[in-house]
Amino acid sequence: MREHFLAIEAQRERQEFERVLEVQQEGQREEEIKERDARSRKLHHAEEVRNQIKEKEGDMIHARQIFFEEGIKLDQEAQERRRRLDEIKKKKLDELHGAGVPPKYINEVARRAMKPQTSLITH
Repeated sequence: MREHFLAIEAQRERQEFERVLEVQQEGQREEEIKERDARSRKLHHAEEVRNQIKEKEGDMIHARQIFFEEGIKLDQEAQERRRRLDEIKKKKLDELHGAGVPPKYINEVARRAMKPQTSLITH
């Protein structure tokens, strides 16, 4: 009977041990799942931040490109205006020459007309 009692006690202790072990293993599994989820969320967040940075950089590059293109366009427009003004000046000088104005006066007008214009815009 004593052996039977010891066998039952040993069985209970084994069952209690297995129950505690199962609870610990379940807790460990849950902790691993939480850690994996946290890692996943951190990686996802980091990826989102990197994407936002790339998008901002792309926007800045695009804005800078537009700025430079606008500068080039303005330079081209200014060159075209100067070219047209030079053509008009030359045409007017030719008209003066054709009207019989003495070269001495034409040269003075030409010197003043072809003198570089000072810009109103200060840099």
